[in-house]
Amino acid sequence: MNDFKSNLNKTMFNEIYAYLKKWDLNKVDLLSRKIAEKTYLDKISRLSEGEIYSLIDGITGGLGYRKGDFNVMRMGYCGSLIAWPEAIPEGGKVLEIGTGLGRTCYAAVEWAKPSLFLTLDNSPEILAIALYRNPVKAFSEALKRSIVKIALVDAVKAVNIISEKFDHIIHDGGPNPGKNPRLYSKEFIEKLLQLLKPGGTLSIFAGRNKKWQNKIYFVLKSLGFTIETVSFPETPTLVFHALMK
Repeated sequence: MNDFKSNLNKTMFNEIYAYLKKWDLNKVDLLSRKIAEKTYLDKISRLSEGEIYSLIDGITGGLGYRKGDFNVMRMGYCGSLIAWPEAIPEGGKVLEIGTGLGRTCYAAVEWAKPSLFLTLDNSPEILAIALYRNPVKAFSEALKRSIVKIALVDAVKAVNIISEKFDHIIHDGGPNPGKNPRLYSKEFIEKLLQLLKPGGTLSIFAGRNKKWQNKIYFVLKSLGFTIETVSFPETPTLVFHALMK
């Protein structure tokens, strides 16, 4: 039975990549949400509230709240710094690396008016929580908007088959770049640049490690971006807002 489930999921994952290459985002979204729902029914629905929070922290590394203090306002504010909704033109197309609970999606679709918000994440568990056990209802509702398309994919693979261009890219691919260096390599960031329209913008979460902050900053500089640095309140965590002229 487990082998059957594994093969079924593998088939669905392969279909997601195939539809993404064809730019059939409705089918990409449908299949991704189906896997998330199945993951919710099989696993997430059985977890206690404490186990849910532990899983969120384990997968995302934390979303702007502090231990013992689930501060939704702080989460939302941090999400807005990463999303940089002011940069999104009306009717623009947005690509996001790292769906998480949907805090950056919420900021983008609430405070800007994009025509498309395509969000990539490789964790069925976090998508299941985001859609069906989200501690913040507003984040979950944002992910259900018709302009939001979810793709359950490996972003490194996905950016190599996406041929569309975007006005704005949000890179929220992990709280610790050192634990997920593939998403912060020069090759990956350069690929994101290729997916931007002329004059497009990129917001990238750089974490709190000074070494990684410097590395990401100089990669952006070497690719020709103009960069503004913003920081989370009361922490050394940085986000880079980058403009490609």
